[in-house]
Amino acid sequence: MAAQTVVSEGIFHGLPTFPEHDGKTYTAIVTGANGITGAHILRTLVNAPKRWSRIYALSRKPPTVPLGDRVTFVSVDFLNEPGIIAKTLHENNVSADFAFFTSYLQPPPKEGQGLWSDVDEMERVNVSLLSNFLTALTMSRIIPQRFVLQTGAKHYGIHLGPPLTPEAETDPRFLAVPNFYYPQEDLLWEWAGIHNVGWNVTRPGFIVGAVRDAAMNVPYGLALYAAVQKELGRSVEFPGDVDAWDAENHMSSAKLIGRHAEWAVLSPQTRNQALNISDGSMFSWGKFFPMLAAAYGIGYETPETDDAKFTTVTMPVSPPPRGFGPPGRFRFAWTFEGWARKPEVRESWARLRKREGLVFSRDPFDQRNVKDIFGLLDAAILAPWGRSMSVTKNRKLGWHGFVDSAEGIFDSIKEMAEMKMVPMPIKTQDIEVSYHGY
Repeated sequence: MAAQTVVSEGIFHGLPTFPEHDGKTYTAIVTGANGITGAHILRTLVNAPKRWSRIYALSRKPPTVPLGDRVTFVSVDFLNEPGIIAKTLHENNVSADFAFFTSYLQPPPKEGQGLWSDVDEMERVNVSLLSNFLTALTMSRIIPQRFVLQTGAKHYGIHLGPPLTPEAETDPRFLAVPNFYYPQEDLLWEWAGIHNVGWNVTRPGFIVGAVRDAAMNVPYGLALYAAVQKELGRSVEFPGDVDAWDAENHMSSAKLIGRHAEWAVLSPQTRNQALNISDGSMFSWGKFFPMLAAAYGIGYETPETDDAKFTTVTMPVSPPPRGFGPPGRFRFAWTFEGWARKPEVRESWARLRKREGLVFSRDPFDQRNVKDIFGLLDAAILAPWGRSMSVTKNRKLGWHGFVDSAEGIFDSIKEMAEMKMVPMPIKTQDIEVSYHGY
């Protein structure tokens, strides 16, 4: 049996080491360098200078945080023709032993519909991003040893209704609704087969991290909600029902995703494998919301129990992604998106941001941005079906990374507060909660 050495760094435990790579150096491409995942993969590679000699950060805009002289930023728009992208790569002498593709574009939703409602446009845009990049790599003769494509838990249809749970990499594709992750995978597998490139597809759940320009970020919306509620002199309230309060959800810390991506490409046993990546922590909103309230020094309310006060939404997909049973249904007494549009909320936010000296590239309470930030929060919180991601396959292959999801969320909120994106909570660790009824 082969021995493994793992380490802990702060709240993150079981992190891999790579003694078999000592004395070796590599180059890497990281796309989507301003996104939550791309930024944290960059951070992981930058923090291993003896292993990663040159890192090419590819995105339309430069990373917002200085990353040192081993990172070369190359401005690239992957919606351009492959020949234009290839010319840019050649002119900047880009090379790569490994490539990490995290680029993603969120088209505006259909009028009056949910965040991911325009499935055809989502597929057109996001498949083009990957297709153009892969073609450009071929034209530039940049053929890495391993290529990582990050997709996500929507692979399992969690946004459409109850999936098979726990979600496992071997679950069948749910083909009733277009899903751009599937043609992306097919593209990668075909390209990798032609060029004898090893591949990985990684699938996180709702991603937790601190990046300035990443609006679709659960901790960002949570921190804004709690801070404004405190400004209003109100408690933290829960918009969903008791089932949503109790449902098990698996979160994915961006810092852990970064370490997992490095482990995936450097481990021979993971070649040509799809891999879930979650914190490995048991998590429910019902246990977290009292902690959120305690962090801001305010009270919390348990879910509404009067059925007459709920709106019920039935998902249009039947049967749901699990393959049988009635369509998914969720109930809400109110929504975060609706809350964020209230005049008193926006007025309180204006006072708060001025007093705290908060800075941002996009005002989170501007009507154009509310759906991205608070619509995402509704999507993450209101569904009563479990969203449990199996990491059994990772464990069998040697991955042991772990973080308590609540600690991961507060770690991200603290970093965002240090960047002056949100007010600093009064406490972000060792939070003691007095639960109602105990």
